[in-house]
Amino acid sequence: MRNQAWANYIKEKRRLKHLTRRKLAELAKIDPSYVTLIERDGYIPRRDKVLEIAKALEVENNQILLMAGYAPEGIQVKEFLQKIDSMKFEQTFDEEMLLVLKEISALPPKEQKKVAQMITAYVNVIKEKTS
Repeated sequence: MRNQAWANYIKEKRRLKHLTRRKLAELAKIDPSYVTLIERDGYIPRRDKVLEIAKALEVENNQILLMAGYAPEGIQVKEFLQKIDSMKFEQTFDEEMLLVLKEISALPPKEQKKVAQMITAYVNVIKEKTS
């Protein structure tokens, strides 16, 4: 699977850490060619490798998993995302989304940011799959 949003995410995080591709590969215990494939072509490695990259970049596992198109760990968004998928063609979708947004707005700001990042990552994955 290929995902340009994922490629851009990894490249940005690597640069913010001032890491070369080779150094990221070393820290993540992956072949340097993987980093090139990821950043250039949007290649998505296996879940365990994505988690190694998260560790090397010192980023949150759930965020990087979502950007790679994998289900997050420990955050119960699966049900929320399934609900969105099952309702997207129903007329009640807008009403239900308003209720969900009200629930999200009641969360602390840090949790709101996490949810927003997850939704954004999910939308990016859908865009990549449909283009």
